[in-house]
Amino acid sequence: MDVQRQQDFAQLEHTFAQVKRRMDAEWAREKDIGINAMQARILVRLFEEGPQKASAIAEKLQITAGAITGIADKLIDLQYLERERDVEDRRVVYLVLTDIGQKLVERLKVKRTAIMEMMFTGLSSDDIRELTRLFNQVISNMDAVKEKD
Repeated sequence: MDVQRQQDFAQLEHTFAQVKRRMDAEWAREKDIGINAMQARILVRLFEEGPQKASAIAEKLQITAGAITGIADKLIDLQYLERERDVEDRRVVYLVLTDIGQKLVERLKVKRTAIMEMMFTGLSSDDIRELTRLFNQVISNMDAVKEKD
């Protein structure tokens, strides 16, 4: 690999980390919401896809099942989630949004839209689609390497 490509990769990594930190900081600014970005992602996923096992959420969000358990415990304490056992197999436990959790997600979705609008001001719809395409290519590359392991 040539020196310029290494420098380009280093700059890309730095820039991507900055975007992620700033996005997380925007979520943290919302004091009245009282949850962090990962907690919000879990709630939104449950809102959009319905009740799920913790292991399924962990896999989709690329975090450990143990991390999901800790996050879920906190969200249950806040009354945004509850655990429900499967009626046919009591060993299976689903995470389910409460009514309070659903109301919070509606607020979160408004906040998410505002953050995205702020972050991508000045980019056209074509630019956003191209950026999405590029990120999806990176994800595909990473998945292909994972499949070889």
